[in-house]
Amino acid sequence: MVKYIGLFLTVLFLSHCTARDTVTTDIGELPGKAQDFVGTYFSNEELSYIKIDYDLTKKYELMFVSGTEVDFSKDGEWLEVDCKDREVPAGIVHDKIVAYVTQNFPKAFVTRIEKDGRRYEVTLSNLLELRFDKNYDFIRVDD
Repeated sequence: MVKYIGLFLTVLFLSHCTARDTVTTDIGELPGKAQDFVGTYFSNEELSYIKIDYDLTKKYELMFVSGTEVDFSKDGEWLEVDCKDREVPAGIVHDKIVAYVTQNFPKAFVTRIEKDGRRYEVTLSNLLELRFDKNYDFIRVDD
């Protein structure tokens, strides 16, 4: 019986969280820091929508008409930038990571970058995934 009550409460919690998600096209719904980031790096991109995700913590997921996706934390810090097959705009990827990629993969460029506070993960145009630590030092190639 306790197992069923736990399962019921979990389902109730998850359904409540996703029911609160909202979708908008109003850039004003983003924290100021996220608005500045979009204005700096994606001012020429047409916004398709913003999903405000309330799962565990508030998160903002932006989708542009080009297919580019950008995720922000509740505070407006960027978490992930995925430009699909195009290069992530200059200035988002730290110079130390750019230097490593340029030196070791001169024909490739960064198409996706994600950070989590402890490390950075980048995907290159040649589909390699690289990991860097919080100081932007190379760790390894991911499989």
